[in-house]
Amino acid sequence: MNTKIKKSDLYVGIPAWNEESHIAGVIARLRAEGFENVAVVDDGSTDNTFEAAQKAGALVLRHPINCGAGAAVQTLIELARVEDWQYLQLIDADGQHFASDIIRLMNKAEAENLDLTIGSRFMTEGNEIPAIRRIFNRLGNVLTNSFCKQNFTDTQSGFRLLNRRAIEKIELASNGFGFCSEMLLRAEKAGLKIGEAPISVLYTEYSMSKGQTSLQNGFRTAWQFIEHL
Repeated sequence: MNTKIKKSDLYVGIPAWNEESHIAGVIARLRAEGFENVAVVDDGSTDNTFEAAQKAGALVLRHPINCGAGAAVQTLIELARVEDWQYLQLIDADGQHFASDIIRLMNKAEAENLDLTIGSRFMTEGNEIPAIRRIFNRLGNVLTNSFCKQNFTDTQSGFRLLNRRAIEKIELASNGFGFCSEMLLRAEKAGLKIGEAPISVLYTEYSMSKGQTSLQNGFRTAWQFIEHL
């Protein structure tokens, strides 16, 4: 299905921390799908993430120190706001997401006039999601949905599409992974229309070393989320 949302109006934003080995491949796959506008926020990496992303053709901004995934997303949203981007697609830097799934979100957003579209890993049969990630996401869903008006299947997904209205209205305070939950709450509070679309994911040993890697980190994220409420 073709979407009326133009790929040229959409920027793909990638928060990245020490992703030298994978960032160029992620950017190449995006470009192979026709997404030429790619922006990377290097969140204080200690490797050559900045140089690798720049060499791959992305617009790259750098935080002088590691501030957290939420802080990198805040920078991407602010950049989109200032540069007047019409759509911002957030995608992880570790290679677990499929560039082709952006089309699914674009079609869903257009069909239902959504402001914020979440890519749900749990709406697609066949996704092999490791047990520890299922536990994190189940806990995240229970906590987040208890504060939301809607009931979401994947509140912790980093794969999400914002239109111009969402770009203008969403202001985040969470620097860590709690930004995923906070964004949903702030979007609801701002009266934005939110929906979900199924996506596929590919977990590897590398991608499992990223993100929420322990229950302790998961509970810390949950506590920070509650504090920001």
